[in-house]
Amino acid sequence: MEQLQEVFSTIKEEIISRTWNLCKGDLEIAAIILRFIIDNNTTFQQQSYLVRLLKKFGNKIDKITILKVWRNCNQINADTHEKLQEICTTSNLDESKEENETKILREMCLHILWNILKYPKRIKYRQINKQALYNHLFKKCYMLSADFEQVLMDMEKNLQYLGFKKGDDDNSYYQNNDIQSLLLWHYYQQLISQQIMYWLCVRIYFVVLIKQVI
Repeated sequence: MEQLQEVFSTIKEEIISRTWNLCKGDLEIAAIILRFIIDNNTTFQQQSYLVRLLKKFGNKIDKITILKVWRNCNQINADTHEKLQEICTTSNLDESKEENETKILREMCLHILWNILKYPKRIKYRQINKQALYNHLFKKCYMLSADFEQVLMDMEKNLQYLGFKKGDDDNSYYQNNDIQSLLLWHYYQQLISQQIMYWLCVRIYFVVLIKQVI
């Protein structure tokens, strides 16, 4: 920090100290922020606002991005805060969307595997009607606001992984009877463990949320 104080002597020690702390000892990032402050001819109040924004959003948004947004918003604290909040919201929606897509695929694969493992001699569970699958996935994607095209593409890859191939009529998927049940059971265990971890995380989230409310 002493090195920063020497290089950026025109910036008050309080700002340098707060910048150093929010960068957690990363000299390079701290120097970039302080250089940015000087280059943009900021007042002490503006510097204080900027450091506060970096502290609040720095764990969610890249610090360089925050600096760019702040400059694009003409160094206005309220406008920058609103824009950064919007970026965070969009990012959270994208993450939620990806989680929903994964959830749909996992549950569909579990359903298919469970039927095959439970009824290994029933041929109907080794055949999947293409249109019925599409309709089911479309309904799920619509309910969870997931990307149907992406889910459909990933589902076809998963079916291949589970030993399914498209029939000559292109209306159904058929599983190779030679695939071993032990291998399918291994796939099922992998997916079910992910399902358990997912619901465990959801449960922990709600417990924490309830404690915060109380």
